[in-house]
Amino acid sequence: MAVLHFFLPALAFGLIATAKVDRSFIAVPLVAAAVTLFCLGLGWVLYRRLPWFRTAPRAAVGVLLLSAAFGNVTYLGLPVITEILGSRFGYVAILYDLLASTPVLLTVGMLTAARYGSGAAVSLGASLTRVLKLPPLWGVALGIVSHGLPLPKPVLDAAQMMGRAVIPVMIFTVGLALDFRDIRRLPVAVPALAVKLLLAPVLVWLFARMAGLNGEVLRAVVIEGAMPVMVLSLVLADEFELDVPLAAACIAASTVASFFTLPIMMKMLF
Repeated sequence: MAVLHFFLPALAFGLIATAKVDRSFIAVPLVAAAVTLFCLGLGWVLYRRLPWFRTAPRAAVGVLLLSAAFGNVTYLGLPVITEILGSRFGYVAILYDLLASTPVLLTVGMLTAARYGSGAAVSLGASLTRVLKLPPLWGVALGIVSHGLPLPKPVLDAAQMMGRAVIPVMIFTVGLALDFRDIRRLPVAVPALAVKLLLAPVLVWLFARMAGLNGEVLRAVVIEGAMPVMVLSLVLADEFELDVPLAAACIAASTVASFFTLPIMMKMLF
């Protein structure tokens, strides 16, 4: 709760307020939303139309659709971008997540989870309200509004100090989510994980190039597209009574696999 309500908003504010405002502020969220929705739709085609997967239980299909579309773009993507490209490109992870991936997850993703699960019902209006109440999103908004204003150095220093505390917690949280006990069921998840780890970064690269992104910003957004399955999908699986063990297995397997697929995809695309 402290991360969501204090540290992550401070991190978002600090990164956005100090970033150079250019076309990436519009292009990154648009690319992220387009690829997320495309992968979600492709997952539906794979698991609802192909004869090999039509017999899969609905609770499992719901998990697999989420796994194909939503990546761990902040909790893992931000540390990876910071380590590879430097902290000044961390704002790409914030734009990708808070202006695209998370809003899509809490609207279309939740509606998908509700359709295939047997848990709580959800409405689009309630989902949109949930998005607008996200504290980190307010951090992004405040950072955008602050551009051009003479911000006191102690304020930026405090935001950066709080932000630095987020990354170790993020990595620790990812580690807690890794669960290999149901790994034997992974064959049914192979198409979803292939979409997430192999196809998504290619689509991000293609769409981002079309949107005019290049250089290190392009690398950063492709890294985001190549991230493994989002940890939050496990929360949605539990809330909507989807296949929680399969969700945990997808997160664990994709996280381990991403250590191999990410360098391969970056080498192929750059």
